[in-house]
Amino acid sequence: MLLSVLGVIVALSPIVIIHEFGHFIACRLTGIGVKEFSFGFGKILWHKKSSKGTDFQIRAIPFGGFVEPEGKMFLDKEDPAPAPQDFAAKKWYAKFFMVINGALFNYVLAAVIFSVLIYWQGMPEHDPVKLPAVIGYVAEKYPAKTVGLLEQDQITAINQAPIHNWKELTDAIHARQGDLQLTVLRGGETLQFTVKDSEFDPQHPTVLGISAASQMEKVGFFSSIGWGVYQCYYWTKFSLQSLWDSFTHKKAPDLAGPIGIVNIIHKSVHTGLENFIFLIAMLSLAVGMFNLFPIPILDGGYAVVFLWEGLTGKLPSMKALTHAANVGFYILILLVLYASYSDVKRIFFAPKPAAQTEQVTAQEGK
Repeated sequence: MLLSVLGVIVALSPIVIIHEFGHFIACRLTGIGVKEFSFGFGKILWHKKSSKGTDFQIRAIPFGGFVEPEGKMFLDKEDPAPAPQDFAAKKWYAKFFMVINGALFNYVLAAVIFSVLIYWQGMPEHDPVKLPAVIGYVAEKYPAKTVGLLEQDQITAINQAPIHNWKELTDAIHARQGDLQLTVLRGGETLQFTVKDSEFDPQHPTVLGISAASQMEKVGFFSSIGWGVYQCYYWTKFSLQSLWDSFTHKKAPDLAGPIGIVNIIHKSVHTGLENFIFLIAMLSLAVGMFNLFPIPILDGGYAVVFLWEGLTGKLPSMKALTHAANVGFYILILLVLYASYSDVKRIFFAPKPAAQTEQVTAQEGK
């Protein structure tokens, strides 16, 4: 339990810090004064005021944080003229840059983590010619499982014809005319297995029920940076495409709320350091992407307002901004409630293991 709690803190803290640091850096670059830069909420445990007037704080509840710029974000007619360092005194593009830079820094954090992991681990090899014929997964209720094949078995021959890679293996299975005689290397011992023609599913006559063992290919330093940036693009595109498909097909989107995020972190803590670090990158990317959605009261919503100011030369009225903020607030509440409902349904009322196994074997059995 303690490990899971620490995992949640360690996973979320850098995401929050880097997001707020992005806002802070944008303020410094555009001349916007910063009153407070706080990590966490609640009681102030430590604080120090800088020479530029920023009060840096660490608070008791280590979730979340905030950067408070000088002055109001929007001025009413009765408000006095802003000081030069106030947020409202700046040009639209400075304010736009400030509100989006938190999300951009989340993307930077994700790209850095992806790059480090790729440089450390390498990239998965997908070319079947370069993949050895080593089994990585054996699906239940398929011929491979029935005859006793195991993960990490290496198939060296089929019907006495030598097999050197995964492409030759799949070609031999697809070309079969009857039984398959498999020569398998297992722990230095050579074994023989026979898969009868009758054991194959007539509807899937070339499905043995195995998948290749993953093999990582080393990547150079600069290539790893390119791949890290590409991962940000890929997962953003994948997420947006999934949301779009849900809406166009009138399906409920698969969202994770606070309960689901804590559950994912809890699981990743117990599955290895690489998985945990990868999850931090994915969460940082998700936070960055979500904050850029044009929903009022999110960074993306404010960005739209300042773009409007840039195009028209004036801000929307305070009445319009207030109504938009209220709508945005209710949208966020509904999203959190829906995501929490999905979390509870997925975690506590998931299908039984047997049903899940059937689903996995149907999809992954190859």
